[in-house]
Amino acid sequence: MKRVLMFAALIAWSGIAGAVVYKWVDAQGKVHYGDRPPDGVHAEVVDMPGSHAVSSEPAHSESAPAATQTPAAGDDRAKKAVQDDVAQTREKQCADAQEHYKKLIEGRRLYKTGADGERQYLTSDEIDSERLNAKHDVDTICNSTS
Repeated sequence: MKRVLMFAALIAWSGIAGAVVYKWVDAQGKVHYGDRPPDGVHAEVVDMPGSHAVSSEPAHSESAPAATQTPAAGDDRAKKAVQDDVAQTREKQCADAQEHYKKLIEGRRLYKTGADGERQYLTSDEIDSERLNAKHDVDTICNSTS
């Protein structure tokens, strides 16, 4: 019998511990807590020990008017994320171009693979041309600001 009671208590406790609790302030400045915020009120998810809340981001009621939400903050975060992604891509492209240039400078017998899979060794003029193109690529990719 004790096991049944203990099992029932644990089941009840796990349901309570998994509940999401919201915090909001009313028009009079009083702080309220509950499992569902009123419509049109800015509410935050309360991070409680033992809770399974995924995020502590502010929660908005589904029918909240658009005026209470701030899309500009989301746009700023999105723009920052895009800028970071572009910067990382440029850094990788720059590193690749520098590596290609380094191989052309340090290489002794440079070649291209032909259509039939055989090596076609470059002449001195072709090597110089490839080096100039690679140096131009490094300068263009690594020093670009846009």
